[in-house]
Amino acid sequence: MHAEAYPEIWYGIWSGPDYYNSVLSRYPGQTMFAEGPSPDHKTQADLGFNWTDFPVMNMHPHAYSAAKLLDLEFHESGVSFKPDLPITEYAFTSPLLGFKKSRESYSGRYAPAIAGRWDIEIRLPSSEVSRMRQIRINGSTEPLRSAAQAIRFNGESGPGAPLHWEITD
Repeated sequence: MHAEAYPEIWYGIWSGPDYYNSVLSRYPGQTMFAEGPSPDHKTQADLGFNWTDFPVMNMHPHAYSAAKLLDLEFHESGVSFKPDLPITEYAFTSPLLGFKKSRESYSGRYAPAIAGRWDIEIRLPSSEVSRMRQIRINGSTEPLRSAAQAIRFNGESGPGAPLHWEITD
């Protein structure tokens, strides 16, 4: 719609800033820019920031991050997360962490750049936690010990040898 209304403004056709001037503006369809310093020198434009210089940057990366959708929290001893997306099967992959939810299991890997023993916490709905019975950590299977809404375990990894795990019913 923006491209149809303002075809002479290139930003806003495929992507654009979070802010556009309204039709009531002196520059409708455009974004913030500086014509010159304002008398009080307190606007973002006066500080050298014109949205027309970088109109497609993401000013709110937290709003679109897959890691935030999983509520990832990294800490010195490992990672905790809450994979609570409202779909039956999905996967998340990054160089540091991989996670997969299927109908039957939860699995993943944790691959920090340094060797260590890592604590992993997965916060799930209690109905999911209660149906899970075993965990395999780096190839060794054992009965699952869990809290009301979290599964906690630990395991070792090293460079090129991630901690692998799978939780099954």
